[in-house]
Amino acid sequence: MTIPKKILLTGIITGKVSLVVLLVLTVTSVNNLINKSIFFGDAIAFLNFILGLLCILYGINKSNKIFLISLFGGLLLRLTIMLALVLISLKFLDIKEISFIFSLLFFYFFYVIIEVIYLYFSKKSQF
Repeated sequence: MTIPKKILLTGIITGKVSLVVLLVLTVTSVNNLINKSIFFGDAIAFLNFILGLLCILYGINKSNKIFLISLFGGLLLRLTIMLALVLISLKFLDIKEISFIFSLLFFYFFYVIIEVIYLYFSKKSQF
C-alpha cells in the first residue's frame, strides 16, 4: 500500500472512530449537550472531508486545469454547504454554541491537514 493511500485510510478511520465514540458518549452520558455539540461539529467537518476527497480523487489524475477546477470548485461548494449546515445547526438544534464552533474548527483543521498531506504525497509519488 502506498503512502498516500495509508494517509487517506488513516484519516477516514480516525474520522469514523471519532464519530462513533462521540455518538456513544452522547447517548450514554448525563451531560450530553456538550457531547452532542462536539458530535455535530465533527459530523459536519467529516462530511466536508469526504466531499473534499471526492473532488480530489476526481481530478487527481487529470490535467492541471481540470484538477484545479475540481479542487477550488469543490472547495467553494464544500464551504457553502458547511456554512448552510452551521447556520441550520445553530438556529434549530439544541446545542452549546461555543462547544460546537470550537469542535468544528478543530476537526476542520485536522481533516484539512490530512487532505494537504495526502495531496503532497500523491503528487510527489507521481514524479
